Order: sequence, then C-alpha cells, then structure tokens
Amino acid sequence: MLNKKGYTIVEGIIAMLLVAIMVGGIFTALMASRRAIIEPSYREEMLYAVESLSNQLKNYVDAEGAVASLCGSTTPLANGDHDCSSMLPDVCRTDGGYNSSLTYNVSGLSVTGGTGGFSPTVNQIKINIVCNGEVL
Repeated sequence: MLNKKGYTIVEGIIAMLLVAIMVGGIFTALMASRRAIIEPSYREEMLYAVESLSNQLKNYVDAEGAVASLCGSTTPLANGDHDCSSMLPDVCRTDGGYNSSLTYNVSGLSVTGGTGGFSPTVNQIKINIVCNGEVL
C-alpha cells in the first residue's frame, strides 16, 4: 500500500461546499441587516409623504375659499382615484421599472340622521403608497 500524504478530490469538494455554505450564510445575514437599517428610513419618508398629502387634502381650500390645485387636479375631493405620484419622496425612485406610486381614493358617504331632513355627505379618503415595491 502506498503511503502518500495529501487530500483526495472528494475531501476537497466537501471542503469547498462547506466554505460556500458558510459564505452564503454570512452574505444572507449581511443583506438582512442592511435591509433592517434601510427600511426604517424608507418608512419614515413614506409616512412623511402620506402626512403631507393628508394635510394638503384637509387644507385644499384657502382662506378666501378659492380651490387650490393638488397633484394637478382642481377637484382633489371629487369621487374616484387620484394620482399624486409627483409627491413621492426621492427614495422612491419613479424612473425606470421601479414599482412606486402615491394615490388616494375619495368616496362620498351620506350620513343619515341629520336634522330637518338634511343628510350631509362626508368624504372618505383612502391613501395608498408603494415605494420601490414596499407597501406602507
């Protein structure tokens, strides 16, 4: 029997496989920590955009009663969908194939039980924001 020192091919392949598994695990952990660091800043920017849109919708009529334009529309409280993607923060890339949008839907609801037969209409507004594929 020969008395040679060294490793066989099988041992080398097993060692490379173990190293690849370890590197893959480390890479996965690093990417998860990177995402955990970046995601809160996205969420803060998205929340700021929603808060800004909400404030503008509340104040879309100025002191003299004139209707201000909002997102290119002079009827921001008309029933239906409205696109305000121009108000997206810079972290939400709107160029290219990124999935980012800022929209809101207005639906008028009649409130029953008003005095003197008066049924006021209340606008229900639902704001939707998607930033780089992440929904708030």
